[in-house]
Amino acid sequence: MTDSTEYTRPSSPVSIVSDPTFGPLPPPPPPPPPDRKDMSTMSSDTTRPSVSIITLNTSLFKHDSLSKDLNHFSSWKRQVIQTLRMNQGADGYLDGRILPPNKETEPRAYSNWNANNGSILGFMGLVIDDAEQEVIEEAKTAEAAWKILVQRHAQEGPVKQVQLIQEALSVRYSSSEKYSTTSSKLTTLNKRIWDMGSLSSELFLCIIMINLMSNVPELCATRENVAQQFAQSDGTDPDLNRHRFVDSKFSRIGSSPPEMHRSRMS
Repeated sequence: MTDSTEYTRPSSPVSIVSDPTFGPLPPPPPPPPPDRKDMSTMSSDTTRPSVSIITLNTSLFKHDSLSKDLNHFSSWKRQVIQTLRMNQGADGYLDGRILPPNKETEPRAYSNWNANNGSILGFMGLVIDDAEQEVIEEAKTAEAAWKILVQRHAQEGPVKQVQLIQEALSVRYSSSEKYSTTSSKLTTLNKRIWDMGSLSSELFLCIIMINLMSNVPELCATRENVAQQFAQSDGTDPDLNRHRFVDSKFSRIGSSPPEMHRSRMS
């Protein structure tokens, strides 16, 4: 049996094979055009990048260098934010509002973002002391460094917190100062107190006892040692039992002074 259907033999590899029923096959579709959005982004990135270089004016900053010993993080923080805000809104690098652009589609904007991030990190390093610089040394972005400092100083230690409470309670309204100024001081102190977190009842009791030791000579050494442990606790309960302060010294506070013992014996 002979097949009467004839096929056209391709003369070259690119010849189109004829179909006996439907005729020649259609040519393959052309490749899709490049994404106009990507082309537009690349073009605008060259002339008008989404992130521009910021030349920081650091002369606007008027504050002492940040130090954990000075207990002034709130005012320092406010100064840093205001200074960067005056520099084309660069404070957005601190809270993550200004994100890095795509490196592939916006190479120039990405480069500018990294330069700005480095400038802000450098500025932060100039307005903190050596101890603070060591804390943020490994941070790669201004946002990461800022989070570290905020967390470090939000819990400045229970002793400092009680000192702020005492300072707030000592403030008085006076005719020599505007009432609004005094109210502003109290508002600032109140915010700083609560930004440090809450104290446990046991911890607060220990701090009260420490303050009451100041007039007892035989307890001065204990007071200094325990206060040092509190100051280094960064808001957490210090391990007082490790030094046996509670058992060997605190229990003595409940006993009578030596003078009372002598008077009872006589």
